Amino acid sequence: MQRTGDELKKIVFSAVSLAAAAFLLVFSGEVRTAVSDAVSDCLEIIIPSLFAFSALSIYLQKSGLYKIALKPFTLLLSKILRLDEDICGIFLLSNIGGYPVGASLISALTVEGKLDKSGAERLMCCCFGSGPSFIIGMVGKIVFNSTLAGTIIFASCFLSSLVIAAKVGAGGKITLQKTALKYDLSAGCFINSVSAAARAMFSVCTMVVIFSVISAALRIIGVNSLLERVFGDSAVFSAVLEVTRIKEIPSGAYAVPICAALLSFGGVCVALQITDIVKGRFPLGKFMLSRIPAAALSAAFSAILSFFIPNISEETLAGNASAQVFSENAVLSVCLLAMSALLLLGEKRRV
Repeated sequence: MQRTGDELKKIVFSAVSLAAAAFLLVFSGEVRTAVSDAVSDCLEIIIPSLFAFSALSIYLQKSGLYKIALKPFTLLLSKILRLDEDICGIFLLSNIGGYPVGASLISALTVEGKLDKSGAERLMCCCFGSGPSFIIGMVGKIVFNSTLAGTIIFASCFLSSLVIAAKVGAGGKITLQKTALKYDLSAGCFINSVSAAARAMFSVCTMVVIFSVISAALRIIGVNSLLERVFGDSAVFSAVLEVTRIKEIPSGAYAVPICAALLSFGGVCVALQITDIVKGRFPLGKFMLSRIPAAALSAAFSAILSFFIPNISEETLAGNASAQVFSENAVLSVCLLAMSALLLLGEKRRV
């Protein structure tokens, strides 16, 4: 008797689950190390570089203050991109707040009925970026030991998003339903914004941890060794799976364009986070496809900028093994505890 596709899928997933369980039992020591390393990355890199910017971006949007704070930029961008000023504000917040911000803001607009599915799908193509805090603070200082290198990479990623935003604007008008102009400067708005950022960080960090375990499994079964024999290096593959592994990219002449491309691409882990945030409210097909030209544009822009800025040299980029930043910093533990408290507060408010 022929099995249906759904039955075969169940069998395959069951087999994979059993294999994963066996791996976790047999290689428990390696799994503990992978989880420990990932938690350290979350404490030392991801939370310090993304949390504050995410909270600020969400607060500016929820309070309505972004209409004032970003007015000089949105006015200019609306003329260049042929997009509504409010949409340009979302674009800016998404590209400075970190990967989850754009998806969170656009998803909220669709839930509120202010943006239709088609417009949301198109906007996701350009409202996506890791933000200056992460790129300059982590990639620049930790990977390259150079703030200038981080600045070039961020500028390249932003220019890439700008080009795609221009394409989105040229593809037809996106309608954002107007509401009465009012600002919410209450303490509740601030708390809700920080709670939303905490929930986003919680999702990001848990995904980083599980992908660290997946990367360890691939390394143990020999995938990394195969890639090193074929391509000479497996670091790019690791970063494609989970973008914080970009810290393993070796320094060299093409390191800056490679990092810029990887950051614009986002990686499999980030794509899954975006899928979870959107929760099927609008399609993500165009967004997924847009990551390929975005990565190519970022690499091209960074190569051009690096060429015209002589301070970027192999000597400057040496020492990407820098890294025990923020190590054993008590402030980070306090930050994590505060995030957990705010997460619980947010859940309690929704009950």
